[in-house]
Amino acid sequence: MNKLNNDILKKAEIEALFNLYLYLMNIFTPKTKQTMQEIVWELEVLQEEKPDKYSGRDVVKLKILKNAIKNNDFFATSKLKDFACSENGLTAAMFIKPDNSISIAYRGTGCGEWIDNGEGLSGIAEENTYMTYGHDSAKPFIHTVFRDYATDQQVEALNWFNYILSKHKVQNSKITVSGHSKGGNKAQFIAMKSGDVDFCFSFDGQGFSPEAIQSMKNIMSTQHQNRRKKIYSICADNDYVNVLGNQLPLVEQTYYFKSISGIHSLESILQKDGTFNPQCEQGKLSVYVQTISEEIMSLSPFVRQYATLGIMNIFQKHLGKCETVNGDAVSIEKTIAGISIAAGIFLNHLRKSKKDTFIIN
Repeated sequence: MNKLNNDILKKAEIEALFNLYLYLMNIFTPKTKQTMQEIVWELEVLQEEKPDKYSGRDVVKLKILKNAIKNNDFFATSKLKDFACSENGLTAAMFIKPDNSISIAYRGTGCGEWIDNGEGLSGIAEENTYMTYGHDSAKPFIHTVFRDYATDQQVEALNWFNYILSKHKVQNSKITVSGHSKGGNKAQFIAMKSGDVDFCFSFDGQGFSPEAIQSMKNIMSTQHQNRRKKIYSICADNDYVNVLGNQLPLVEQTYYFKSISGIHSLESILQKDGTFNPQCEQGKLSVYVQTISEEIMSLSPFVRQYATLGIMNIFQKHLGKCETVNGDAVSIEKTIAGISIAAGIFLNHLRKSKKDTFIIN
């Protein structure tokens, strides 16, 4: 079992708390320059005045944050510097910590981003417009357009990262980028594309298509491996999202923590005081989903796109319940074909696992 050293563990816990807050950001609009203590106090007051605004999971998140500001002065005195808050797409925030280092965190899938997840695993190239951060304040942005395997939302996350660094004229600061679920995928993408990132923490962030990873290798060249070493993958033992797609974080920098609820939520690996649960080995469910994902990733992009887009279209219809971002749409025919491909792979593995069990017995 990979053991996370104490210094990195403490950094990761701070980032996890920032990410936990992002899931409460849409409850009320925060003010920049507020400390996390002030923000959590406002959330507490609002909970007392309008409890119907909080779901059961929101209440759990708020309790953890309330305990964290009592026990962790570094987190409590960190300040919100800037943010973007969208229900259906990008939700992100920039924090200034007491040591003047910077954290930029990305929330998980917005209600309109599900199909974008499927596009990221499909291996189909798209034309993207990138905004490059320039350290020369007179010319902060350079737009480049080229065809690669990034999704619109990955590119939007990188563009916001570059925009925010330029807006606040960030120079000579330690920068950490992080995210949970799709936010973790965005954070990994930024860590690979930007030379300004010092640390990246991906909490249950999904992987990429093999074509996207190969494209990064080609573009990054000698920097590819160095940038991968900045990424730390923090996962619940039986999470079923971080194993989707091909993995970018190094195996030796992938860590598993005992989850309490067994659901895909950041609070499942956090104790009441905001620290992580004990480390452990990868769980059996996670390993099983990873095996199925690897087989889907081995399909040609033409076939694979049906499975990845079809599955995510189902999630969009039943979990998203809002307009998709970027006009994303998947036909009924492609959805049915995709579900059939994925179901066939699943049933094949189910039969194989039963056969293996019988032989072992």
